[in-house]
Amino acid sequence: MKRSLFFGLILLIFSCQSTQDSQAEENISSNNEVYDTAWKFYEKEESDSAYAYFNQAKYIFFKQNNKSQAAKCLINMGYISKDKGDFFGSQELTIEAIKLLNSKEKDKREILSSAYNSLGQSTHNLGNYKEAIHYYKKAIEYSTDETVFIINENNIANSYRYNEQFDEAIEIYQDLLKNKKIIESPKEYARVLDNLGYTKWLQNKHLNVEEDLNKALTIRLNENDLWGQNASYAHLIDYYSNVDYKKALDYAYKRKKIAFENNSVDDQLEVYQQLILLENPTNSKKNFEAYQKLNDSIQLVRSKSKNQFALVRYDSEKNKADFLKAEAENEKKKNDILRLYILIGLLVVLFGFAYFLYRKRKQKLEQEKVLLEQEKVLEVKKTELKYSKKVHDKVANGIYHVMSDIENQSELKREEILDKLELVYEISRDISYEKIDNYQQDNFADILSQLLSSYDSEQVKIFLIGNENSIWKKASANAKTEVFLVLQELLTNMKKHSEASRVILNFKEENQQIIINYSDNGIGISELKLKNGLKNTVSRISSLNGDVIFETENINGLKIIITFPIS
Repeated sequence: MKRSLFFGLILLIFSCQSTQDSQAEENISSNNEVYDTAWKFYEKEESDSAYAYFNQAKYIFFKQNNKSQAAKCLINMGYISKDKGDFFGSQELTIEAIKLLNSKEKDKREILSSAYNSLGQSTHNLGNYKEAIHYYKKAIEYSTDETVFIINENNIANSYRYNEQFDEAIEIYQDLLKNKKIIESPKEYARVLDNLGYTKWLQNKHLNVEEDLNKALTIRLNENDLWGQNASYAHLIDYYSNVDYKKALDYAYKRKKIAFENNSVDDQLEVYQQLILLENPTNSKKNFEAYQKLNDSIQLVRSKSKNQFALVRYDSEKNKADFLKAEAENEKKKNDILRLYILIGLLVVLFGFAYFLYRKRKQKLEQEKVLLEQEKVLEVKKTELKYSKKVHDKVANGIYHVMSDIENQSELKREEILDKLELVYEISRDISYEKIDNYQQDNFADILSQLLSSYDSEQVKIFLIGNENSIWKKASANAKTEVFLVLQELLTNMKKHSEASRVILNFKEENQQIIINYSDNGIGISELKLKNGLKNTVSRISSLNGDVIFETENINGLKIIITFPIS
């Protein structure tokens, strides 16, 4: 559905100009066979080829000094990048397009509207919903077309919903339902009605919105709106998952069928995740394996596309750089004298600055002496806190680890128990000697798997995704140590408090960061009160310049997202 909206919006924006201006641009477009070829590839959904040809067409328009057509090429490239999952690349291309357009020129405003719509979508997909709303409002500001207004108003409402600003979202959806154009379009009416009902339920999960959701689905079935049906099924699965398990499961399989008919891999991934949670253990495992296989395939394809798009831009920029090099060499001679004068001026400024620093030095040294004394006091407190954390994480969790082994492994021998207790004793003794755990080996993934397997039992099933040694290859020994202790603490808390029966741990590397997604189906945390263990979790990840995000829902369990840079 998103794809069809995008394509319609592009055609709309680029055809909503005055007759005279439109004719002039059409003449230029018809003279640019590369641009026409790019559209032919795009209409055939051959996006990789379309991207390359739009990029070539862009430079032809630059040579013709036609910035508006060049901007259109960049916007189209941005939409293609977004559809391939390269949201940062899409933002970069769209911002470049906006810089080419003068908002004061009337015939450029509709193109700007399309650009800000693209920028809003990429920003939304990156999770920056407030900024996405800003860009959607800019898209409305630069367009006078009612269809563009409706599309962007709905996008604004969606971003409010994702940002949990439900009142604002509901108000927009209700206003849209009064719009004559939406009332006359069954598909659009169903889309807004479905979004409204789902948002009301998200705001109050005790509210009965079954009638609105089913009414929207009925319209979409009558209209044979497959993308709309997919959205309806997704919302109905969420709505029924905790009130009518059988209905939720039935809708999940209906959504799976639609997702494959639409050839939407993102929706296929999402429905597999829903089936993992809804199905019995045997089918859940099958869906998990299908999810993992599909996810790996998608990541590979999108990675190739990103690399290919980057290579296309690199080659184009290199050709442009070679052209500009000769021109730059001519300018260099003119700038040499100017640079000399600037250098002399800088030397004078630096001399004056150095003299100023010299006068400030004595005052700074005195201040540092005072700060040094304060730091000594703080160091003592830090040392006390450090040993407290070590006792909690290593000794307490180590003992609980042994208890978990005894509970889950009935065949465990007395000698093995004594060995594990002796190891805990050695750890407690080593704290006083400041010994550091060594996780420099290449098998850290196996070490983690061994740790996590000790918590796996008939009562609690633990699923691992992406825990490969390649992820940890570049990670420092300190980072591995902190991750080991953090996961040990999370699983210990899960075992003690959560009442969970399923735990999913997903490891992946993205943008030079390691991302660990933890989720369970336990009772969650009603109010986020970080106890000692979870405080240590945040503290340890913060020491790696990382972040910890706790997402809690009493119904859906606990979700924790841990991110930190590889190096």
